Amino acid sequence: MAHTIKKAAVALAAAILTTGVSATATAAESGISVSANLGLVTDYKFRGVSQTDGGAAIQGGADLELENGFYLGTWASQVDFAWGGDETDYEQDFYGGYTGEFSTGVGYDLGYIYYAYHGSDRDEDYQEVYGSIAISNLTLGAAYSDDYWAGTGKFLYAYGEFGFELPAALSLDFHLGANLFEEEGFLFGADSYVDYSLTLSRAFGGLSLSASLVGTDISDRECYGLDWCEPSVLAGATYSW
Repeated sequence: MAHTIKKAAVALAAAILTTGVSATATAAESGISVSANLGLVTDYKFRGVSQTDGGAAIQGGADLELENGFYLGTWASQVDFAWGGDETDYEQDFYGGYTGEFSTGVGYDLGYIYYAYHGSDRDEDYQEVYGSIAISNLTLGAAYSDDYWAGTGKFLYAYGEFGFELPAALSLDFHLGANLFEEEGFLFGADSYVDYSLTLSRAFGGLSLSASLVGTDISDRECYGLDWCEPSVLAGATYSW
């Protein structure tokens, strides 16, 4: 399946690049903004936990934004949960929401996202509603699921992010998140954990390169007996158009 996803990603990129100019012109005339992205990461970590058994992943997505603040999008990534023969191959997210401003320099974002997982007979899909407030370089937000990944119950995610510009066109971003579960089940012997990341990035036109330190306070025992939750340094490259 990994080869299939790679071929699909390359084909998607070629198709979008071929039609990108005319599509952008048509969208601009109708007040619609369309964008897409394709990237590679050395390890896909979501809320501090590896989704690829410590391996690399190809990722990509597309977004549609209306001038009135509404948006829709989809994003996909390879995943590897080490299930063995009944393997989950990739994740695909579908989301939509609304962005606006309370006042100059104070913005907000409200939306809904559905996480779909493909390749396994296990039911891992779940949904979340989310919201955030951005004040200058600081963002505070939260997401809530009525039944989190693989039916592990109610879940609340609260986070804060702060970013600023450095010399040489570099950006530095901090992230801290609290993962709160209704009961044990997602982890072995724990109903909450903290994740964090520190990311240094630089854009070269449409290409963005990044290096991140990502980790959690979860022990290997709580993390399914694996090292997926340990702090690690990741690298990524994404091209957007």
